[in-house]
Amino acid sequence: MNDPQPHPPLERVPTGVPGLDSILHGGLIRGGIYIVAGTPGAGKTILANQMCAHHVQQGGRAVYLTLLTETHGRMLANLRTLSFFDVAQVGERLHYVSAHRDLEQHGLAGLLQQLRGVVREHRASLLVVDGVVTAEHFAESPFAFKRFIQDLQTWVSIQGCTVLLLKSAPNLETEVRPEHTMVDGILRLQVQSLRQRRVRELLVTKLRGSGYLEGNHSYSVTSDGIRLFPRVEALLGELPALSPREQRDDLHTGIPGLDAVLGGALQRGSTTLVLGSSGSGKTVLGLQFLDAGAARGEQGLYFGFFENPAALLYKAERLGMQLAEHVAGGRVELRWQLPVERILDALAQELLEAVARAGVKRLVIDGLVGFFTASPYPERLSGLFSALTEQLHRMGVTTLLTEETRELFVQEIEAPIPGISGICENIVFLREVEVEARLHRLLTVLKTRDRAHDNALFEFEITERGLVVGEPFARERNVLTGVATPSRAPSPRRKPPSKPRSPRSGR
Repeated sequence: MNDPQPHPPLERVPTGVPGLDSILHGGLIRGGIYIVAGTPGAGKTILANQMCAHHVQQGGRAVYLTLLTETHGRMLANLRTLSFFDVAQVGERLHYVSAHRDLEQHGLAGLLQQLRGVVREHRASLLVVDGVVTAEHFAESPFAFKRFIQDLQTWVSIQGCTVLLLKSAPNLETEVRPEHTMVDGILRLQVQSLRQRRVRELLVTKLRGSGYLEGNHSYSVTSDGIRLFPRVEALLGELPALSPREQRDDLHTGIPGLDAVLGGALQRGSTTLVLGSSGSGKTVLGLQFLDAGAARGEQGLYFGFFENPAALLYKAERLGMQLAEHVAGGRVELRWQLPVERILDALAQELLEAVARAGVKRLVIDGLVGFFTASPYPERLSGLFSALTEQLHRMGVTTLLTEETRELFVQEIEAPIPGISGICENIVFLREVEVEARLHRLLTVLKTRDRAHDNALFEFEITERGLVVGEPFARERNVLTGVATPSRAPSPRRKPPSKPRSPRSGR
C-alpha cells in the first residue's frame, strides 16, 4: 500500500509585528478568522493597524472596518505618530470604512453583506473588524452571533481573506463565548498591575492548524508600535536537542594563579558563577577575563548593570589592562544598562543578539540583579538561565556570571537564583575576612565539573597587574563561616608591602 502524500503546508500571512510571528510559528493562516481580545488600552487598535501596514507594504490590500469606535479622523491622527504608519497608503491599498449604520439598520445580515461588499470592492486580503462587541449586541441570541461568524468564515475562506475581530474583553481569564469555538485563533492582550509595575502580556489561547509558543509573552508599546518578546524558555526550548558533547579544550582565564586553583583552566563553553560581596573584585576578575581573551583574538562582551563604559575603561587602565585598545579595535564590546524596570525577555534577547552579531566567545554578565529587577516573576529566573546558558553553550561562548552576596561578611552562602548552582559548571567565591584588625581578600573554588580543583582558601590581591591569586591562606580556620579562629599552626605574619598597594578596585 502506498503511503499517502503529505499535505502541503497551510499558507501563512506574516503579521510583521516584531516577535509575534515567532510566537505564531510564522504568522496567521490565510483565510482564517482570529479574535484579538483585550482590555481598553491594551493596544488592540495599534496591533491591528500595524498588521495592516505590514500587509500593504508586502503588496497586499487591507480594509479596516469600524463599528461604533473612535472616529476615523481621531484614529488617523493618532496613527500618524507611529513610525510604521504610511498615510500615503490610505485610500490606495488601505481603506477605512464605518459599518455601524448598516448594522443598526439591517442587523447582522446587513453587516455581513457590507463585509462581503468591501472585501470585493477593494480586493482585500486582510480585513479588520474593530468593535465586534457592538455586533454582539445586535444579535438575537448567542446562537445567532455564532451563525454570523460561521457564515463569515465560510465566505472569507473561499476568498482567501484573513480576518481580525477586535473585541474589548474586561475579564479575559474566565470569559468563554460561543463564537470562540468557531474562530481559528484567539489572541489576548492583557495589562495587569504587579505591585507598582504595569505588565503587558500576550497570550495565545487557540490557534488552529498550527503550533505556537505557549504561555504569557511580554510586549511593549512605543512610537514604533507593538513589539513582542517571546518567553526565552519557550523559544529556546523548541531548538533541536544537543548531540553528545565533543571533548572541549581548555580556556585560560588570564588571572595569575586562578587556572591552577580551577584544576588547569576553564572548559570552553562552560558557565562560571562568581559570588562575592560588594568590592570583593568580581568586576575586575571579569574584565581581566575579557582582556586576556581579546589578546588571544577571542571576541568578548561585557554585559553589565553597575558601571558605565567610561568607568570600566578607567578601572582597567589603572590595573594594567589593554581593554581600551581592545574596545577601540572592536575585539571587546561594553554594554551597560541601568538596573531599572526592563522586560526580562527583552534583556535576554538583547544579550543573545549581541553575542550572535559579534561572534562572542567570552562573555561577562556582571550582576544578576539586573535580571531580578526586570522580572515581575522571580520564579521564572531559574528556567530562563537554564535555557540561556544552554544556548550560550551551543554558541561556543564561555560565560562568567557575577552576583553579590547579601551581606558584606556572610555566614551563610546562598545561591542568588534557586537551581543556578546546578546550571553552572564552576562556582568561585570571593570574600573579605578580618584578621588582627586587617581585611584580607580570599578566593575559593566551591565547584568544578568534570575536573578536580584545589579546595583550599587562597589569598588574593588587586595590584597594578590586576587580580593576582597568591598562596593558600592557612592562618585562620572557619573563614567561610564569617567567624575566623586562629589556626593551630599559624603562619608567620607577613611583612607589610615595601611600596603602597594600588587602590582596591572592583565590586
